[in-house]
Amino acid sequence: MSSLALFFVGSVLLCNGLGLLGRLSPKDTAPINLFIGLTLVATVGVTALPVAGSSDAELSTVLGSAGFLLFAFTYLYVALNNFRDLPGQGLGWYCGWAVLVSLMLAWVNFDRFDDPKFGAIWLSWAVLFSAFFLVLAAGLDSLTVATGWLAVLQAFTTTTLPGALMLTGRWDDVPTGVVVAAQVAVVVVFVAVATIRRPVATLEVASA
Repeated sequence: MSSLALFFVGSVLLCNGLGLLGRLSPKDTAPINLFIGLTLVATVGVTALPVAGSSDAELSTVLGSAGFLLFAFTYLYVALNNFRDLPGQGLGWYCGWAVLVSLMLAWVNFDRFDDPKFGAIWLSWAVLFSAFFLVLAAGLDSLTVATGWLAVLQAFTTTTLPGALMLTGRWDDVPTGVVVAAQVAVVVVFVAVATIRRPVATLEVASA
């Protein structure tokens, strides 16, 4: 994923996270999802399609662009859902499939690209897609707030900050351990928030 696209993806992750936290309405988040989704599709059209082929270099370009489309379709789906007030089950199952794709792309980054930093980031995105699947498809509403915080934190740790560091030529100076530690810390926060809020939801149901 290019540094410029990665940088701007942070904006939509932030808005979607704030939407789950009740700070933005669905229709507030729809435009940014549409803008970034279309931008990512256009990026793939410019970078991947002209070089699509069977050579090793061309295949690497296509694999690298797969992440663009994975997120592009996610954001376009969110935009459509939020503009039309559609139910989220379909998006949830798409996110379930996206978990598998994210795991594949993590392996590609670890093995083919020898890039453990983005391998770790793709594993983090697999956690994010898993959380959206659990909330939207499995109906675990108790995870909504935790998923919102996960998206907000990943807006910075997986997109905005890495993108900014890449744009300024400083990404290579960041130790792999720092990137991995940041992703682990965010997941720990997600688990902690989910654990803390679950008894509250249970009490509310019991009292009703």
